[in-house]
Amino acid sequence: MRSLRAAAAVLLLVALSAGAAAAQDPYEERMWEIAEKVACPVCEGQSVKDSNAQLAREMRDLIVERLRLGDDPDAIIDFLAERYGEGILMDPPKTGLGLGVWVGPFVFLAAGIGIVAYLVTRRPRGLSPSYVDEGTVPQTDERGAREG
Repeated sequence: MRSLRAAAAVLLLVALSAGAAAAQDPYEERMWEIAEKVACPVCEGQSVKDSNAQLAREMRDLIVERLRLGDDPDAIIDFLAERYGEGILMDPPKTGLGLGVWVGPFVFLAAGIGIVAYLVTRRPRGLSPSYVDEGTVPQTDERGAREG
């Protein structure tokens, strides 16, 4: 029982010291906010915040360094995009090719709705307009010839 209390006390001290270390650096919280907006260049689909790759750690250090120099978050993101390419932005720009990323799905959705609407509302083939308007279909015999 004593060893369990001692282990709990050690874990509590470790947790408190880790929290105090994180609270000591005023730039760390801002760094995590910026790192969340930047994709890791070597990890598929992960932000710099979530990645454990060496390059992501270096980018986080670079973000802290730029914050200490007085750069604002937008300037840091612009700097990283210039250095590594706009492909690292988690929120692509809404101009140029990036505009296609934002507008493209809506264009395809509208086109799909238009095609479905056309197919649903067009007249059946082979019937004259008078039959469609009256809501009746001509009767045919077994050979497919019209009776009447």
